Amino acid sequence: MQMKQKSWKHWLILVIFCGVAMSGVGITVHSSGVFIAPIAEELSLYRGTVAMHNTLTLIAKAVMTLYSGKLLEKFKFRNLIITGGLVAGLSNMMLGLVSHVWLFNLFGLLRGMGAGMMTWVPATVIINEWFEEKNGLAMSIMLSFSSIGGAIFSPIFTRVIEAGGWRLGYQLMGLTIILLALPAMITSYTLDPRECGYLPYGATDRSEKERNVVRRGDAGDYSMSLLILMILFSTLISLFISLPQHFPGFAMSIGLTSEFGATMLSTTLMTSFIFKILMGYISDQIGSVYSTYSVLLLILASGFLLLFYQESQMALYIAAGLVGGVFAIPSVCIVLLTKRFFGHYHFTTLYPIISFAISMGGSISISAIGFIYDFTGTYTPAFVIMMVVAFFNSAILFYCTQTKKALTSQ
Repeated sequence: MQMKQKSWKHWLILVIFCGVAMSGVGITVHSSGVFIAPIAEELSLYRGTVAMHNTLTLIAKAVMTLYSGKLLEKFKFRNLIITGGLVAGLSNMMLGLVSHVWLFNLFGLLRGMGAGMMTWVPATVIINEWFEEKNGLAMSIMLSFSSIGGAIFSPIFTRVIEAGGWRLGYQLMGLTIILLALPAMITSYTLDPRECGYLPYGATDRSEKERNVVRRGDAGDYSMSLLILMILFSTLISLFISLPQHFPGFAMSIGLTSEFGATMLSTTLMTSFIFKILMGYISDQIGSVYSTYSVLLLILASGFLLLFYQESQMALYIAAGLVGGVFAIPSVCIVLLTKRFFGHYHFTTLYPIISFAISMGGSISISAIGFIYDFTGTYTPAFVIMMVVAFFNSAILFYCTQTKKALTSQ
């Protein structure tokens, strides 16, 4: 029987892993902040103390990305998703039953481990395996659902907390994590679509021959310097993921209201979703390198507006919208660049390392930008550094492109 290269099954895989992205990131990470204040107030704890279990979730999730490739080699793909979804969901439900700080931290750690088992590496790997044509679009759609998950469920959990308390909120949150991951747990599929009778979406005879060569071991070596540069690129750009969280404070520092800053933050979050979708489509048209250059250019423009047009509220709104592009690079562009520079064969091995660098950069960004303001009394140095990083990362990307060309020509 001839294997299908375009079918409903390909799009079903995309849909169910959009649910995984909402479950493992959108809810687990982006919706957890709404619980901090209610818990701290009821248990008479510092907010920083309560927030520590969320930090441990992020750290555990980042560490799990380093081992995702090895886990994919040792265990069946769907079993990994099942385990991750259940561990993340049940740990989250347990958070609603405890009162001691060490138990919050323990279950926060377990929640992060579960989330890391199903995202980001496993989710991106399966989209790479199932989609050859429209890979960028499919990847960006899946990754964008992490933002959608946070946007949809954060206000829902807030209302649940107001009506029934944070303990009920955590129970509902844990159940939602499991339900969103459930289709990926119960649907019949394999990591390699060929094992269940399908070719990657849009696969051609030529691409299949090239893949067979790779499977025989002729994958080629990768440049260690290229990997180091990609890690540096990823770490630097992720330092500004938390910049929008400081927009309320920035607005107050220049004589505007915190509400204006909150509106800037909302603008950034809305455009981040748009940028994520657009980057996948644009990458399919002009390539991942040029699409990344375009986002870096927009980041430069946003820094310029934030520095020199602070008296114009419209300019600040435009700048906030452009900052949304910062989210597209770690979530979409770097995934596509990793595949572009290291190939399909090395992706599963190298992307976990790069993803770990993204997570670590993002985890320290909110504190680093806060310290910049604490020591200088202004956010200007943060905006300047952001522009410098955009210039520097453009140079890194150019060097990586030239290095890849040199390796290919050998």
